Amino acid sequence: QTPDWTMGSTGGRWGMERFRQGLCVVMIDDAPEDILLVRKAFEHSEVGLGFHGLAGVREGIAYLAGEGEFADRRKHPFPNVVLCDIKMPGMDGFDFLKWLRHHPECRVIPTIMFSSSYLESDVQRAYTLGCNAFVAKPPGFRDLVKLMRRIQDFWSACEVPVPPPTGKCS
Repeated sequence: QTPDWTMGSTGGRWGMERFRQGLCVVMIDDAPEDILLVRKAFEHSEVGLGFHGLAGVREGIAYLAGEGEFADRRKHPFPNVVLCDIKMPGMDGFDFLKWLRHHPECRVIPTIMFSSSYLESDVQRAYTLGCNAFVAKPPGFRDLVKLMRRIQDFWSACEVPVPPPTGKCS
């Protein structure tokens, strides 16, 4: 039986059934070319997943909150992994981490900071604010494909936290 990922028809717990079907990854980045490259890298890595690229932190928050166009969880499923850039205009990746960690129903979403920054201060700050991993964007597409495969392999082997019963962060 295929689980209903929108509200967890398997008794409210998406768990490993969902990962066996593939990850649902949300990427928050202000650079459309980076989102496109990651989408293509996931396609080339031949992993089953849903991928949603979002143009900045405000759109990422709207997605998690299920607001506006993101209210339809069949079309925009609640993610089980978030990739987030750091350096973005307006609200940045650190602001996203602060927002996420102040929403108890959503702070359990595995969050990977995915940045071009190699600054030790950025790495330190990201972990202090609660990210689960910090990964530097690789310079070449082949390395990006390998990285996306590693991310999928790792998070597919992990247990999944129970998502909010409403399917959104409030």
